[in-house]
Amino acid sequence: MELLIDGKKQTFTESFIPAGRILDALDLIETDNSDRKLRDVFEERVAFLAKVFTDPLVTTDAIWNGFNAIDFDDRTFTIICKVAGVNPKKLQMATTPE
Repeated sequence: MELLIDGKKQTFTESFIPAGRILDALDLIETDNSDRKLRDVFEERVAFLAKVFTDPLVTTDAIWNGFNAIDFDDRTFTIICKVAGVNPKKLQMATTPE
């Protein structure tokens, strides 16, 4: 995950994510298609990412301040899908009404 911290791009990676996080990620993906407020969905995504990344620099504040608002939705969704082992493009195609 790439965040802007103190004006500099920093990349954070995790070499081990417990498999139990897959279930949490799947829950988040499913709530994306519900009638919930986007604010609540985004707050849950940020909290999830802050738990997944163990680097102490990756906090909820760092995530909120380090992502560009323009692509926040796509980038956070893509990372969560990666944790879940789901291809976000296939998922978006399956949920797009014809």
